[in-house]
Amino acid sequence: MSNVKIDLFKPVKTSEYLQAAIGVADFIRSNEIVTPEGKYWKLGSTEGKVPDKAEASFIHNRSLYAGAPGIAYFLLQLFDVTGDEKYLKDAIAAGDYLVATYKEEYSKNPGIHSGAAGEGLFLKTLYDKTNDEKYKKHAIKIADDIYNSGDKDENGIHWEGFYDFMGDAGAVIYWLKIADITGDSKYIGYAKEVLDSILKLSVAYDDEAVYWKLFDPSEYFGSLPKGGVVPNFAHGTAGVVYLFTKYYEATGDEFYLEEAKKGFNFLEKIAIYDEDAAIVPYLYFEEDKKPYDVYYLGYCHGPAGDGIAVKELYKVTKDEKYLDFYNKLCNALINAGVPERRSSGYWNDCLCCGSAGVLYHFLEAADIDEKYLAYAKKTAAKTVSDAYKDSDGYRWYNAWTRLKPWDVEAHLGLYVGAAGSASALLAAYAKLEGIEITSLFEYE
Repeated sequence: MSNVKIDLFKPVKTSEYLQAAIGVADFIRSNEIVTPEGKYWKLGSTEGKVPDKAEASFIHNRSLYAGAPGIAYFLLQLFDVTGDEKYLKDAIAAGDYLVATYKEEYSKNPGIHSGAAGEGLFLKTLYDKTNDEKYKKHAIKIADDIYNSGDKDENGIHWEGFYDFMGDAGAVIYWLKIADITGDSKYIGYAKEVLDSILKLSVAYDDEAVYWKLFDPSEYFGSLPKGGVVPNFAHGTAGVVYLFTKYYEATGDEFYLEEAKKGFNFLEKIAIYDEDAAIVPYLYFEEDKKPYDVYYLGYCHGPAGDGIAVKELYKVTKDEKYLDFYNKLCNALINAGVPERRSSGYWNDCLCCGSAGVLYHFLEAADIDEKYLAYAKKTAAKTVSDAYKDSDGYRWYNAWTRLKPWDVEAHLGLYVGAAGSASALLAAYAKLEGIEITSLFEYE
């Protein structure tokens, strides 16, 4: 009998994380579009279908979520790890394209994931890498354009979308960053205007807890019941908690920290508990105060995202109750069988709603307790193993919309596609190898 090992069952090595990330860069390069102004990339390998309303708001060529800014952000990370100038050159070409083709009207969609703030965040990061003042100058212009394009009335400042973290309110984080590099306090004021506008949408859950009604997801996904409140990170109260906490960090204004704590109290009260685990449901219904019996696991609507907000609260307060809840969120992922078991709330390999976001979560959790590093390694190994590989490179085929599982695409982007999976793998590689890498802004 032969003693030859079967390759299929060999453990995934740390070096394969980097190999996969380089394979993703190859796939991205095979889908590049070069123009006189610079370059950008296709949204996906089967691009050409007509996106629905929800997709179109995030999956477009100028979004950090799915387009050139996010893809180029990943390439900067790959440059950090490899030192290979070709990745920096590709990122610079994307920056040049974004600057040359920018229109002020783009600022009417101000979001950091979906709109102009995401472009600005990438350009600010590119400035950090290159010291080229044109990127800093343009990042500042975008910050001003976003504010100037907003409508100001008795409801505060608003644009065309919603006040959720992945929507208009993401501009708050961007303005705080621009305030850092300019020293101009007006950007702090801009951020406060948005947060004060969100406060007008506060709803008391009880004497200790509040939540924010930001939008009804049934308007996008008709199969969902009407009237649901989204509580989690991307589009709900957890995201607002994160914004208020970050504003407190920047200003020391205790009022916003207290509001963040009230928002956390709501999440804690509606969470479902199972011994040492806790998870916040996908939807909450006001009339009967009952949760919707669907639980996501990822960044957008699950523990991986809620953990970002809760860890930030623990960071600034050192209150053990936040650490306890954070660990319960970690345990919810573990008890759900992540990363091997796929469920109705964990179906993709992307950063937004799948394994890349969970990988980032466990890497962050390992800073608090080293035991979570084992789960990060398991998730990284599963991510590498799930990749489709051919002569064009590495990528993952997923259905971005859980309610349309037949609508499968190999996206390229940072939050929705291959760049995000590769970014998480690079973060894992860098952590294990002791390499400094540019962080995604949520994990700084």
